[in-house]
Amino acid sequence: MEINVAIAQTLRELRIKNNVSQETLAEAIDSHQVYISEIENGKKLPSIYVVYNIVQYFDLSLSEFFSCIDEKMKK
Repeated sequence: MEINVAIAQTLRELRIKNNVSQETLAEAIDSHQVYISEIENGKKLPSIYVVYNIVQYFDLSLSEFFSCIDEKMKK
């Protein structure tokens, strides 16, 4: 699995699990819904700054987020 796909799946799962819309997440991290959509569709790779803001929003650590990605990459 490519890293952009693993990030896309992890972000989408987090967002849906927490019942958060793309628009709500985008507003919370000072971004745009289109950008969140592009990340979730594997079209864009987020910067570490954006990843940090996302994990902060979901009350996770970077290591927790990247651990999920790592698990997906191993499959």
